[in-house]
Amino acid sequence: MAISRTAINEGDRQARRQANRLGEELTQLRLRSGLTQAAVGRALGIDRSVITRLEHGDPTVGLPIRFRVAAVLGADLRLSAYVNSGPLIRDAAQARIVETVLAGVDRRWRATIETPIGGLDRRSIDLRLDGPMCTVLCEVETRVGSLEEIIRELHSKRDAVRSSHASSRGAGLPIHAVLILPRTRHHQAIIREHPRTIEAAFPMRPEAVAEAMRDAAMPWIGDGILWTRVAPTAVAKAV
Repeated sequence: MAISRTAINEGDRQARRQANRLGEELTQLRLRSGLTQAAVGRALGIDRSVITRLEHGDPTVGLPIRFRVAAVLGADLRLSAYVNSGPLIRDAAQARIVETVLAGVDRRWRATIETPIGGLDRRSIDLRLDGPMCTVLCEVETRVGSLEEIIRELHSKRDAVRSSHASSRGAGLPIHAVLILPRTRHHQAIIREHPRTIEAAFPMRPEAVAEAMRDAAMPWIGDGILWTRVAPTAVAKAV
């Protein structure tokens, strides 16, 4: 896989930002505790210069040191990952799914891939289809973990796009969400185990979704699921 310079730069930017913020927070904790940098260093068996670098926002200070300093100062340091954009790289299976869907949609749809939601929201939509009757936001999941989380995220993106539409030329057109899934035993089992959740979140049946995507003039009755078949070596066909 080719090196993603964009991912490296974005990761480094986040590391610097988090290091600066943590340095400021730990400095305030230390000062409130009445401790010197040297005292904190002695407690951990490290040189005072390491504490100085940490407080000055040096991102190269290791995670164990960061956690130990926080513990000395009576604080809990936690790391979390928050989704705020689409991934900067995509796996081959997902790329094939998007290609398959695009090959079968009506040419009247204006398709865009990895469409930013807009505004301050850095998330994006895997595939957006703008047609004469509505806008369809498609999210591709190669393997579903938490069904509830995916539904919540997909509908959140739909609501964010709807808000940004208020001042765009697409204002007034309905916006629908489609979850695109490979037809695997795992996914079919999830659908069978959560029939009421699926019916409430995706009232439009997969067959109707596929038909409406093939004909941009077809009416939509709500959000839906689109099944695909992804072959290991060949482009799959949407059903």
